[in-house]
Amino acid sequence: MTMRRFRPVRARVPVAILAAGALVLLAGCVGGPRLVAGLPDETGWLVLPVDDWSALDRGEPEGVAACLDADCPDRLMVSVLRLRGEAAQEARAVLADPRRLATYLAERDRADTNDARRAVTTQVETRRLAIEGLDGFAVSLAAAATGRSAHGATLAREEGDELRIALVVGDDAAAVEAALRQVAAEAF
Repeated sequence: MTMRRFRPVRARVPVAILAAGALVLLAGCVGGPRLVAGLPDETGWLVLPVDDWSALDRGEPEGVAACLDADCPDRLMVSVLRLRGEAAQEARAVLADPRRLATYLAERDRADTNDARRAVTTQVETRRLAIEGLDGFAVSLAAAATGRSAHGATLAREEGDELRIALVVGDDAAAVEAALRQVAAEAF
């Protein structure tokens, strides 16, 4: 079975992400394995079991999935999670000014004590993103020497004291944003 490729969906709000969200995701959460709403219900998607992830004070995933094998037209990681407390505050700060992410990454690279890693120059570009009335941002990271790149995009919605985030990371910027639009339309 072949998986359909994400196609851009016309947004009601013009397009105006998230390594910060990815860092929070990697910090750990609690939830259950299920496909993220809005993703194609086809083979190729690996749904990550998040039952044992524990960071109850920081947030919890609603779903985390990745499409990385040969059947995937685009290599993507998609997650929807709820953040609270300090994690939500940090995410809100980056959402308000995505350049904070680029600044953080540059400062982290300068402070790295590993000469080999510090020698790698990473170009970081961020821009605001608005889809379906939700605010977020897109980020592109590229290794200057190789041109190899990764792209991320995120959208967020306030829900009481929590911040609900959709995050997509992949190799192709257009596929990342198309997937984010689809997830936002169905999961938000």
